[in-house]
Amino acid sequence: MLRIGLTGGIAAGKSVVAGRLAELGAVLVDADVLARTAVEPGSEGLAAVVSAFGPEILAADGALDRPALGSLVFADASARERLNAIVHPLVRAAAAALIGGAPADAVVVEDIPLLVETGQAARFHLVVVVDAPDALRIHRMVDRRGMARSDAERRIAAQASREERLRAADAVLVNDRGVDELLTATDGLWRTRIVPFRDNLAGVRPADAAAARPTAGLEGTSGLAARIRGKLDAVLPPGCSVDADAAPDGVDDDVAHAALHVTVPRSGDPGAASDAVAGAGFPRAGHAPDRGRTTPITLHRAADPALDVSVTVGAASA
Repeated sequence: MLRIGLTGGIAAGKSVVAGRLAELGAVLVDADVLARTAVEPGSEGLAAVVSAFGPEILAADGALDRPALGSLVFADASARERLNAIVHPLVRAAAAALIGGAPADAVVVEDIPLLVETGQAARFHLVVVVDAPDALRIHRMVDRRGMARSDAERRIAAQASREERLRAADAVLVNDRGVDELLTATDGLWRTRIVPFRDNLAGVRPADAAAARPTAGLEGTSGLAARIRGKLDAVLPPGCSVDADAAPDGVDDDVAHAALHVTVPRSGDPGAASDAVAGAGFPRAGHAPDRGRTTPITLHRAADPALDVSVTVGAASA
């Protein structure tokens, strides 16, 4: 199963991309839909929100008054934290149930507006960020949604910055032109990168190192080694450490090339660590040179066809 985290700032165009990915065959888990369900009338979630913020956030019919709650939480960081502490666990539980029912070879896209803010990037094989300049997003909110400019600016300020989202991005879809261009970019990402990535994971094999590498979504990304380290740290058994190797001669970009080494403690299980690396999107590719060690070194390579990433796994030296 290929797990994709989809995010983007308000009015960036994330919903357009989510809809297209679902049309192309992805299993879509929409956090906004799940969040609305979590606070429907009669739910435990709504009761908890009323307890935290008072009955004034209810409409006359007993449903949640979303504009009233939105005005409150977007103006108060502590209020947002209280709301998130109530809603996010409910959303994650509902998402887990949907994902558990998906086929083993599915592409599962979790549409999460606050993916970066809630520190979830490391749990996905691929984080896709839909990006647009802040000024353009403000214009869209004012012109298309009838929102006051000051309100639009507050909502943008309440979310992660563009720079923070881009640091977490494995792929970027830029939406600074029109819907047709965004859909075309989404189709290209799906065809040249997502589908081969899924197929490689299902076949438990790395991407073909001899094939031409797609570039879809790479522009705008950086810090590849740090992102891979985060993905590995999230799944490795306790006590393992991850270090980035020096770049090969002539390779100095941190967009598509990275080499990392996982050191397993002497009391640990290298096989379990290797399994975790494979599950994170880096299937086994044989054995690496022993690097002067007396224990075997397992080589893993990226299943993502756009990346030239190697990960070696070995036990700590005596």
